Amino acid sequence: MDELLDRLRDRFAELDPVSRPSKAGDYVVIDLRATVHGDEVPEASRPDYLYEVGSGEFVEKLDQELEGKRAGEILKFNATLPERLGERAGQEVSFQVLVKEVKAKRLPEADDEFAKTASEFDTLEELRQSLREQLGQNKERGADAEVRDRALLALVNSVDVDLPDTLVDEETEHRVQHARERAEQAGLTLQQVLDAQGFDELRFRSDARTHSLRAIKADLVLEAVARNEDIQVTAEEIGNEIGLLASSLGREPKDVARTLERTGQVVTLAGDIIRSKALDWIVEHADIVSEGERRAADRVSDETGEPSEPPQQDRAEEQS
Repeated sequence: MDELLDRLRDRFAELDPVSRPSKAGDYVVIDLRATVHGDEVPEASRPDYLYEVGSGEFVEKLDQELEGKRAGEILKFNATLPERLGERAGQEVSFQVLVKEVKAKRLPEADDEFAKTASEFDTLEELRQSLREQLGQNKERGADAEVRDRALLALVNSVDVDLPDTLVDEETEHRVQHARERAEQAGLTLQQVLDAQGFDELRFRSDARTHSLRAIKADLVLEAVARNEDIQVTAEEIGNEIGLLASSLGREPKDVARTLERTGQVVTLAGDIIRSKALDWIVEHADIVSEGERRAADRVSDETGEPSEPPQQDRAEEQS
C-alpha cells in the first residue's frame, strides 16, 4: 500500500533547485553537445535538456559523468551512440556537457490536500481505501493467471508427443528474433542485453527452445480439449475481442475488423479465443489445492504414515 501511494506521490512531485552535487534520482538541466571530428551531431545534441541522473535514457557514460557534479561544471567525454540515435549509431562521439542546474524531487505530503489533488477523493483515507481495492483486484487477477498457468502446465507435462524439429526450430527462431527487436527498440543489441543478465547466446537459445516446445505442446493440448468438448467461438465473442483491441489501439472497431479480415488474422483471433475457452474449461475441472491445504495434508501424512493427496499436477494428469 505504502509503495503504491509513494508512486502516486512521485507522479505529483516538484523539482526544487539544490546547491549540492547531483546524485542518482536527481534531475539536471544541461546543454549537451555531440560532435564527430568537430562536426555537430544534431540528433545527439540537446540544449536546456532536463535529464534524470541514473535513468540510462541517453548513453551510460552520461550518467556516470553527471553523478557528483554541481551547477556550472563542464564535462567532456567520448561515448558510442546507441542504435536509436540515427545514422551515426554505433560511432564514437565526443560530448561536451554544461551542467546548468541541479534539481531534486520534492514529494507532496500524504494528506487530505494531496488526495484532492491526485484523485476524486476528499480524504487520504478514502484514497488509501481505493488503492487497497485496486491492489486486491490486481492480486486476484494474478492468482487467477497463476492457476491457469499451473493447470495448463500440468496437462502439458502429461503429454508425450514427438514434434517436428523444423516446427520447434521455427518457433525458437521467432522468439530469438522477437527478443532481438525488443533490444533494438531500447537502443541495445541482443548480446548487450544477454551480457547484462549474465546469459550467453547458447543458453538463451536453449531456454528459447524449451519455451517453444512447451508453447507448441500447450497449443496442441488446448486444441485437443476444444475438439473433445466441442468448444466453438461466436461472432459476438469475436466482436467483443475486436472492440477491446480497438480500444487499446485508439481506433474504431470497424477499422480494426476490416484490417483483420484483409490480413486473414480473424482466423488467428478466433483460434486464440477458442484456446482461451478451452483453458477456462481446464481450470473449471481442475482440482485446485491451496498451499495451506497442501502443507496440512503433508503434516497429516507425516504423522499417520498414510500418503497425502497427490500434488495438483499429478491430479490434473490423472484427470487427463
